[in-house]
Amino acid sequence: MNIKLLALCLLIISLASCRKEEFQPEVEGAPIPTQDIKITLKEAITASTNTLFKAAWNRSNMNKIIAERGNNSPLTILMPTDAAFITDGLTLDVINRTTPALLDSILLYHTLAQATTPQALANRDDNAAMYTLLENLFLKTRPFENYSGDKYFYRQYLKVKGNDLFINGHKSGVATITSAKNGTLWPIDKVLHKPTKTILQALQEDGRFTMYVGIMTQVDMMWDEATFGVAYRHYFTDGINLSDSPQSPSYFINFTSVFAPTDDAFRAAGFNSIDDLMALNNRNPLPYLDWDTFEVVGTGYATDTLLTMHRWGRLFKKSDNFGEGGDNPDAFYSNDLNNKLLAGYALTTTGYTGTLPILYVPLDFGTDNTGKVTVKAIGSNKPAATVIEADINTLMGPIHVVNRLIPPKDFKY
Repeated sequence: MNIKLLALCLLIISLASCRKEEFQPEVEGAPIPTQDIKITLKEAITASTNTLFKAAWNRSNMNKIIAERGNNSPLTILMPTDAAFITDGLTLDVINRTTPALLDSILLYHTLAQATTPQALANRDDNAAMYTLLENLFLKTRPFENYSGDKYFYRQYLKVKGNDLFINGHKSGVATITSAKNGTLWPIDKVLHKPTKTILQALQEDGRFTMYVGIMTQVDMMWDEATFGVAYRHYFTDGINLSDSPQSPSYFINFTSVFAPTDDAFRAAGFNSIDDLMALNNRNPLPYLDWDTFEVVGTGYATDTLLTMHRWGRLFKKSDNFGEGGDNPDAFYSNDLNNKLLAGYALTTTGYTGTLPILYVPLDFGTDNTGKVTVKAIGSNKPAATVIEADINTLMGPIHVVNRLIPPKDFKY
């Protein structure tokens, strides 16, 4: 009897073992076998056929800089081809006459502080904002924990679509890399240039935006004269300029973008001068200081409302006794300007109390028959503006030039 019982138990155990092995699900997250990569980035550069990049690298201090940072720290090096160097005027003779310090600056701007791959970027809908190793010692970004501000490292915004690599909105090469133990070497077909201007400087110096800059500057001055500085205002220069005052919203670099209307865009809307825009303002009572209540009264400036969508509609942010909700970055390049990515994107937080309504992107994006980006306010019956020049890079982010004004829904002029 005991022998039969023992045989039965062994049979049950055997069957159970077979079922477990047969129906066991595949293990998720198991390591995927990969090729054992032994080459370093330094060795990958040495083996490269891009001789001008190698010449610049060898004349620079980059090997020493990377060694001091840690040879095992992951990096992505964006390596312009010889054709790109020559197109940019960086011939071998020029490279040999350029100081190592200047070559350092150029190459640090092409070196990203983390490793990435085409596969990682292709799985994203948005551009990946990646820090370079190039620091601007004179600039600070808005602090996260450090009250004196965080260091400003130049950024590159990368995206892969199909087999194409885009950098800062522009097609810049193909998705073919050399993998190394300490990162990736990524050939590109242009030399990248660091931005040197603020958004305001770029607008002022361009020459196409005199009415946009002019009317916004004028109403800022009118506000100061009418209110004697006793009331808060979102000034046009806030966030697109640099200030020496720690109390200014422009003391730290803000990462943002602007839809800049040309003078022709104003003329297409029927405004031929700043005086025409001031006439629009004069249709409503202008702000003034009531000396009895010491409060500012008036309905504001109509041109603020007319042009707020060119700065992502931030005029419509809500506030309470603790102030406004915090701003989320809106430094979006042209290949980010689509409803799939931006519909429902929160431009603000819920504020200190967590009760303020969030401002979501109030814009509707599309493309015209030539593939250019179009933009209008959600619900507006006005024709969409076309981005006629995209991705003018600045210290803060891109300027997108538009050929029409972008008024809010139901705004009449």
